Amino acid sequence: MASIEPFTVLVSDEKLEQLSRKLADTNFPDELDEAGWDYGAPLADIKRLSKYWQDNYDWRKAEARINELPNYKTQIEVDGFGSIDIHFVYQKSPIAGAIPLLFSHG
Repeated sequence: MASIEPFTVLVSDEKLEQLSRKLADTNFPDELDEAGWDYGAPLADIKRLSKYWQDNYDWRKAEARINELPNYKTQIEVDGFGSIDIHFVYQKSPIAGAIPLLFSHG
C-alpha cells in the first residue's frame, strides 16, 4: 500500500497568472436565441463567472481555508492508467454513527 502523507495546497503565482491570461484571452461562442439552459449555462452567466474569476476571486484566501482542513495525498493504482496521485481530506465527524461522505472530482 502506498504511503499517506500530509499535503498543503499551494498553487504557484505563475499558474494563477496563467489562469488570468487564459480567462482574459477566452473567445466566447455566440449564444442561440432563447436557448436558456437547454444547451448549458447561459452565456451571460459564464461571462460573469469568468470575469469574477479573473478580477475578484481571491485564490490565496480560498487556499488558506482549504489548508485549514486535514489534507493528505497518496497514490492509487488505476487499471489502464497505472499509479496516480490523489489529494484528499480525511476528517472524522464529531457525530457518533455519522454516515461517511466521499466527494470526488476529476
